[in-house]
Amino acid sequence: MTAMAEAPEAEAYEPRYTPDQARERAARFASKLATTTDRPAISRAAHTLDLEALRNELAAGVGVDTLVMGPDDEGPTTGGRTPLQLATAVTNEMVVYQRGGTEEAFLGWAASSPSRRGEIDEGIDADRIACVALLLEHGASPNPGGTLKPPLMGAARNGNLMIVNMLLSAGSDVNALCFCAPHLNFDVWSALFITALSQKRDCAAIADALLKAGADPNPPKMAERSLMERAIQIGDHSLWPVLLRGGAILPPRVNPNNLNAGFQAWNNQLARPYLEKIEAAGSWKAYEKAHRTKLLATFTRKFTHLFPPELVPIIVEFSFHIGFY
Repeated sequence: MTAMAEAPEAEAYEPRYTPDQARERAARFASKLATTTDRPAISRAAHTLDLEALRNELAAGVGVDTLVMGPDDEGPTTGGRTPLQLATAVTNEMVVYQRGGTEEAFLGWAASSPSRRGEIDEGIDADRIACVALLLEHGASPNPGGTLKPPLMGAARNGNLMIVNMLLSAGSDVNALCFCAPHLNFDVWSALFITALSQKRDCAAIADALLKAGADPNPPKMAERSLMERAIQIGDHSLWPVLLRGGAILPPRVNPNNLNAGFQAWNNQLARPYLEKIEAAGSWKAYEKAHRTKLLATFTRKFTHLFPPELVPIIVEFSFHIGFY
């Protein structure tokens, strides 16, 4: 008797939100859109990442840096946002809601399988890249001014490395700052800080790109915490060596019995072995040098019969992330 083929295993059911959570987010999106009045067509196209509509508006001669006010603009003195700011900053979830058009459609997306949501995200990401490229080709300013987040910060927040690189190539100011909100004039954002806070998949690569483009590795503090303090608190190990190599200052330890320490610094209770190595070496560069020396001592005698001795350091340099572990 021929054995019956086993049915493929069903994908684990992991909804993005519970129905109540999805309704709450849908209501929030609806409220934002309802209070955004008189949006020009080019702004609507950018905010929904509608490439064809955006192309038609630009072909009709609509200004590429047309401004639109919205609920996130924090008042009448901010100057509004350009299509490039909208296209880089709008979240995938907002795009899903706008394209679906109803709460029911958004709830259906939230309840769909992770693989299906991933496919939708890939499509939205591709549309975002195409829209940003089109806007830049038509001369959109990568530094539109105003007090709202510039396009580079929007791209960093959404974790899109390709768009970050496109904006850097177009001349985005890598050290531009903006206030979290007009009434919080002691807290400012930078693209690098937003990257660390985003906790997106490519945040380490984005941080590396920003640092190589000249980003300040120690930007102004946010809520009295430095960039490195926030990165340690978040716990993204892949980000730490990138920031430290770029010049971020490792915060001092705080005695774990100090009740005022909070999570502003790393302490014995929260210590990570990698950070302890950096601290013991005195700096990231010192640790990198010691790490390189250790690797060379290990591999030189193994490789010298295969390669000329002068090539071994080059091979080690390209084979290992020296100083990263």
